[in-house]
Amino acid sequence: MKLSTRSYLKVVFTSIAIIAGIVTFAHSANVTLRWDANVPAPEGYRVFARAGTQNYQYDLPLKQIDDTTCTLIGLNEGVTYHFVVRAYDGALESADSEEVSYTPAAVVPNQAPTAVAGQNQDVYEGESVTLDGSGSSDTDGTIDSYQWLQTGGAGISISNRSSVQASFTAPVVGLDGETFTFSLTVTDDYESSSVSNMTVRVLKSSSTDVDGDHVPDVLDLFPNDPNESADNDGDGTGNNQDPDDDNDGMTDVWEIAYGLDPLINDAELDADNDGLTNLDEFYADTNPASDPTNIAPDAPVIESVTQIDRVELTPVLVSGMYVDTDHDDHFQSQWQISTESDFSTLVLEETSQIQLTAYSVGEMVLDVDTAYYWRVRFIDDRNGASDWSQPSTFTTIAAESAGDPNYNGIPDAQEVGDSVDVNENGVADSLEDNLMSVNTIEGQTIVGVEVISDNVTLVSVKSLATDLIPDQSVKMGFGLIGFKLYLENGVKTAVVKIHFSTRVPKDAQLYKYITDTGWEVYGNAVFAPNRKSVTMILEDGGMGDEDGVENGVIVDPSGIAYVDSMTSDSASLTTGGTSTGGSGLNQCFISAGIQDLGWLDSIYSSAAMLIAMTFMVAGISFVTASQINKNK
Repeated sequence: MKLSTRSYLKVVFTSIAIIAGIVTFAHSANVTLRWDANVPAPEGYRVFARAGTQNYQYDLPLKQIDDTTCTLIGLNEGVTYHFVVRAYDGALESADSEEVSYTPAAVVPNQAPTAVAGQNQDVYEGESVTLDGSGSSDTDGTIDSYQWLQTGGAGISISNRSSVQASFTAPVVGLDGETFTFSLTVTDDYESSSVSNMTVRVLKSSSTDVDGDHVPDVLDLFPNDPNESADNDGDGTGNNQDPDDDNDGMTDVWEIAYGLDPLINDAELDADNDGLTNLDEFYADTNPASDPTNIAPDAPVIESVTQIDRVELTPVLVSGMYVDTDHDDHFQSQWQISTESDFSTLVLEETSQIQLTAYSVGEMVLDVDTAYYWRVRFIDDRNGASDWSQPSTFTTIAAESAGDPNYNGIPDAQEVGDSVDVNENGVADSLEDNLMSVNTIEGQTIVGVEVISDNVTLVSVKSLATDLIPDQSVKMGFGLIGFKLYLENGVKTAVVKIHFSTRVPKDAQLYKYITDTGWEVYGNAVFAPNRKSVTMILEDGGMGDEDGVENGVIVDPSGIAYVDSMTSDSASLTTGGTSTGGSGLNQCFISAGIQDLGWLDSIYSSAAMLIAMTFMVAGISFVTASQINKNK
């Protein structure tokens, strides 16, 4: 080798790098130099360095090696270094190679990643829940791992807990719901980590029925017992197993046998005014509702008529006059309607203290194009009951006349469009067998009635007006909704969900109007948290059933309302005094001219009006009055 010949050094820039993970002390960096070999090969190479404007110290090489690659360590960040290489052979040394420079960047400490577990969620039991950590990030690297952990609530099984998205199925919870908490830990490529927390609140679903007794858990006091759902006296024993549901000391079987209410504590009352309490009569095993000295009223005498025209679906049944030999007051009248002449099955049975000699049949009770029999008996104020009247008959109008010529159970004028999806399940209401929707005639709202229970068929739905109800203290949001259900296979209760196209106010409640008692809040109803539906339970012949008889049919008119503060002090519906024996309308018929009044009791708004119109057709008297007073 000619020592006077300069040994050229070529540094490949891609070979200069901070070698990650080999930093030996704080704020220091490494650099690797590489150059081309001299030909012929020298004895070795010496590497020199200087910092900034300093001079090379050729008597103090940094490295003396026989290779063409050199790694220098301990460089300070932010300082510019210059490097040259010289070849040497013995005591001789070449000139400098070309100079290269390198400034180590400032070493930035690793930044921990940011964990984002997602927003808190409210879900219903049974729903699939996704825990989403995709909002997590790492500004100076990458996220190597995700880990979900449940930190609160009853234990649940989490799927894909080591993925950016984990999931679980919301469990069945109690009536008040349950809160579950979760943490997400994310770790980056430098093994730094951070944690984020989130909450899932699981709400009670209005349709969950764990024990399969057709009563949703939200209304079931015994949600895990298929044989029990209610506990009237709150003693912890369900009504089916409790022999005395009202804890009044008298068994339910005995009370029912003698016409007392097994759900009301009436032990100290005296049903027949004979000086003995009902409880005394129970111990003596005597009839608590019969006064042996009392003479029962005469059976009503009503005319059987041959109809020329059919009647509307809400006719008014008019009895004969009340007659009582020992002059007891007319206390109640019991009305029955059947499709059988022997009344072996009943369509309606009502005992009224208001409608004594004229009974207005409610909406949804009767079917179109059907022949019916009806009868009535009187009850005096000492619980003396007359014999039944002889039955009378009538036939209702055809579907065409009732406004439903297509027989689909919805008045044509109230039908909704084919694309309406009021329960927001992605399926048009018109395609669902268990759901019917109507346009309300008040409030411009769409309301859908959905049957939740098995073995229950929704037959018809109708929007009803409320402007003729005498008591206007309760303001309806969109009128009343009437519907009719058929129950099969021995089912006694039905669960129904009513959907609204708009949210109802938080202070709104589900109301019913009962002729004898006025407005009532329907207790067996639960609103969804979003206030767009309410789930209710109805009992055949019991709560929520307008026809008053266990007959496999439930009829219910109810609606959403609030009590208006300006009219909430209004007097309850009154219709005059108690009827007494004497004179009355000594005829019978069914009003064919009163439509859509039903249970509204508008026929009693004036006690002075006996008959607004009477006319004769073929010698038969037709009462078409809109107002009939209570005869005594």
